Amino acid sequence: MEFRLLGSVALVTEDGDVALGPAKRSSLLAMLLLRPNGAVNVGQLIDALWEDEPPTHAKTVLQGHVSRLRALLAEHGAEAYGVELATQGSAYVLRMPESLVDAHRFEELVALAGVQRQPGDAVRMLREALSYWQGPALTGTVHSRPLEAAAGGLEELRLASVEALAEAYGALGEHGRAAAVLRTEAVAHPLRESLAAALMLALGRAGRQSDAIDWYHRTRPAPREELG
Repeated sequence: MEFRLLGSVALVTEDGDVALGPAKRSSLLAMLLLRPNGAVNVGQLIDALWEDEPPTHAKTVLQGHVSRLRALLAEHGAEAYGVELATQGSAYVLRMPESLVDAHRFEELVALAGVQRQPGDAVRMLREALSYWQGPALTGTVHSRPLEAAAGGLEELRLASVEALAEAYGALGEHGRAAAVLRTEAVAHPLRESLAAALMLALGRAGRQSDAIDWYHRTRPAPREELG
């Protein structure tokens, strides 16, 4: 059994993905997985599950989703993996080994890569960390401020990891690989200056000065009227 946040929110067993049901149930699971073994109070969960003003019966609806999620976990043998959805006062806690969550494994590998003395080791760990991503984080959840903030934080760490991977490739003298890693993200995030700068540097060091200059002209600061 494993849980995924780096892409579509999912509960995965040996038989494949488990159907979680509506977006609010995926959102509930996501909120609990973002704080494994930590209590998440009812108010926080209601804020996450309703993007607008919650209805008067929101607590009852939330309890229904909790009950169904408990049943799904029990049905797929969660107890054998040390997973339990427990009530703790006016909060819920998903007790579990954190290694079952892809986001935890990703963050752990990124942290380990950051303290490696050999760039080759950092490359290996960062490549493994980034391989956990299967799409935008928390896909399939409700569009609410708490979940969008959490997804944004994970995306920021992913982009920083891409930059770190390119830097590690550069330390190995593999500037072409560094440029290849950076280019896709630089295209997708044209306003992220650190990506553009790293890409231009990698292209120059790879002997592709004309490409570096071309990229500079493509990404130089836009006029104020374009940026609003």
